[in-house]
Amino acid sequence: MGSLGAKLRALRKGQKLSLKQASERIGCAPSYLSMVENDKVDPSISRLKKIAEGLGTTIVRLFDDNVGEEVVMRRAKRPRASFQRSKLRIEVLIPRGPDRAMDARLAIVGPGGGSVGDYKHEGEEFGLILEGSLELNVDGASYTLGQGDSFYFHSQQDHSFNNPGDKDCHILWVNHPPSW
Repeated sequence: MGSLGAKLRALRKGQKLSLKQASERIGCAPSYLSMVENDKVDPSISRLKKIAEGLGTTIVRLFDDNVGEEVVMRRAKRPRASFQRSKLRIEVLIPRGPDRAMDARLAIVGPGGGSVGDYKHEGEEFGLILEGSLELNVDGASYTLGQGDSFYFHSQQDHSFNNPGDKDCHILWVNHPPSW
């Protein structure tokens, strides 16, 4: 399939939802959802998370058409996604499958990039900063992390992140259950 917008439109139409019905589920204006579907707006990560949840999917599933039971995920075969507005690149580390209980990804956040807003969802999150620095906000508290630091929190809490540094921040990020 083509662009992110086309995938979202196909998913919405596959559920027989009008723009108005889908936007009510998501919590946005129908005109905004239409602009996203027509690739006229690059949604932030926090907004895309809400759109994916409203349509009953995850961000990873929007970018990964392969479902498998592979044991090894080769670097060259990883599904990848880029989010220009958020200055974020994602590499999926675990193949999607019907019985996967977690998702793991390499998140590369460019200088000044981040989630652009709070979000929350079911589950738990763990991360390890491999390189660079990250500001993580969880339930009103702010934490600055550097290389080798890790984090863990319940995802039902409002959370956001950004890279305050001048270099890319590389994060091994794991969610249970899969929500990305």
